[in-house]
Amino acid sequence: MQDIIQFLINNADVLEKVKAGTASLVGVTGEEVKAILEVFFDRQITPKVYYWE
Repeated sequence: MQDIIQFLINNADVLEKVKAGTASLVGVTGEEVKAILEVFFDRQITPKVYYWE
């Protein structure tokens, strides 16, 4: 999975095609594709910041 994520980071055009449904990721289940697309397009990562007093 890490290799696929790295590939998609380096090949944003492929990621857009997967999102549009014009390309597929061989060896990746539908649920995994859905999770990948959510991470790249739907979710915003909010870092947790803690302060010491």
